[in-house]
Amino acid sequence: MINWKKSIAAFSAAMLAVTAMTASVSALEAYDPYSYDRWKDAVPSQVGYVAAYNVDGRQMGCEKLVEPTDMFLAADNLMYITDKAGEVEINGVKEKFPSRLIITDLDFKVQRIMTEFNYNGQTLTLKNPSGVFVSEYDNTIYIADTENSRVIHCDQDGNVFSLYEKPNSELYPADLTYNPSKVVADKAGNVYVVVKSVNKGAVMFNKAGEFLGFYGANRVEATAEVLSRYFWNLISTDEQKANTIKTTPIGFSNFDIDEDGFIYTVTESTDTDTDIVKKLNPRGYNIFNNANVNNVKFGDYPPAYYSIYTKETSLVDIDIGENGELNCLDFNQGRIFQYDKECNLMFIFGSTGEQLGSFKSPVAIESYEDKIYVLDSRKSNVTVFTRTDFGDIVTTATNYYNKGMYEEALEPWKEVLKYDGNYRRAYIGIGNALYNSGDYEGAMKYYKTAIARDRYDRAYEGYRGDYLRENFDTIMTVIIIVVILLLILSDRKKKGKLDFKRMFENMKREEVRLK
Repeated sequence: MINWKKSIAAFSAAMLAVTAMTASVSALEAYDPYSYDRWKDAVPSQVGYVAAYNVDGRQMGCEKLVEPTDMFLAADNLMYITDKAGEVEINGVKEKFPSRLIITDLDFKVQRIMTEFNYNGQTLTLKNPSGVFVSEYDNTIYIADTENSRVIHCDQDGNVFSLYEKPNSELYPADLTYNPSKVVADKAGNVYVVVKSVNKGAVMFNKAGEFLGFYGANRVEATAEVLSRYFWNLISTDEQKANTIKTTPIGFSNFDIDEDGFIYTVTESTDTDTDIVKKLNPRGYNIFNNANVNNVKFGDYPPAYYSIYTKETSLVDIDIGENGELNCLDFNQGRIFQYDKECNLMFIFGSTGEQLGSFKSPVAIESYEDKIYVLDSRKSNVTVFTRTDFGDIVTTATNYYNKGMYEEALEPWKEVLKYDGNYRRAYIGIGNALYNSGDYEGAMKYYKTAIARDRYDRAYEGYRGDYLRENFDTIMTVIIIVVILLLILSDRKKKGKLDFKRMFENMKREEVRLK
């Protein structure tokens, strides 16, 4: 039986023990790093990433960014940034800039700027684009040209292959606005477009530009109000149903696609917890529904720890890292939440404000190796975060863990605890390594500290099985003796009352006779 009160006290003591160490590290950042324990309470933690520097338009070599809206890191290691048209002041002189696509290298040195595109002899220009995607298969560019109500598909020289415009279909209402904001394409050339006015999922086209329907719609959250409406609709007349307020899902706000073709979506709304982050297969089904992550709360658990103001998380972008990490960007609080591919929280960093590592209007996130890039539309710059030593160790341990290499993860997890005694997953990781090596008693110790009840019970079953096997002969001998004694006693009872004094005298006489 687990003494949970003692376990809680031990775990709390471990948290307090590292608070001073954590504070000394976080003092270098514009935010206090934290994580969450089993009870969803925020606890101090070590920083996984630190803000190294930021880059604005002048440093890139394109004067000033007006209002950047999206950013995409392509397979060719070039960064593509969409920028709105507008007027900015440079050295006291106001200058006008057109809408443009700015392409830089990873040192943020401009390689080229695209403002005009050639389409069948016509010159096309952008009008406040808000999304960009570059295919890793053919290096072609997709631009969500928002205020021109189209998606442009072109090569690196600006030669347009096709335009994805408002669908002419009964499935797409004629009075529904077509204002594409984000775009991705898969290996087959199918194009998925987030349209601000559409809540049925992404608008999907094939490579030829034919409208295929809607993809990956969010579900309606089963609130008390929704359930009540559903009940009354069951017993209402057609006229009453016509006058009932319709319940509709909330459209997702952004997405990314991984190397296996799975599309990950995020929903910006703060009014629901349903389908905030999804992993969609080619049929638009959310794989996370079958992956034991239904209880995962993406973003902060209210109230947010270390926050002056309590704000709900509003996820505006998602990036899939090289190891399958989910990097989720929170617009409201300027935070980045990094999860491993199994949706276990790894790190939280970032904040709102003027300092390095904080944001005013974060709108896009990308990653490459040990760096994370965040685009801020109001600051008109990109902030570059680099992974810390602690972050490297956690990443190494997590990658081993998720590959089922628990023994290899043992030493990295132990190293993690030297940095941060609050890191609950390290206790679970060590417990798993010991469990898989057959050290069930040791695993029980770490599962108990992590308050991982199911895992503790499983380790206890293994420990009990080992104990029974190791002591089988002794246990069986005791059982046989007890059974024989019970049979003797039972037989004596049948013949009459037991005379223990006579039995003892007979045993002594028998002993003397044998001598």
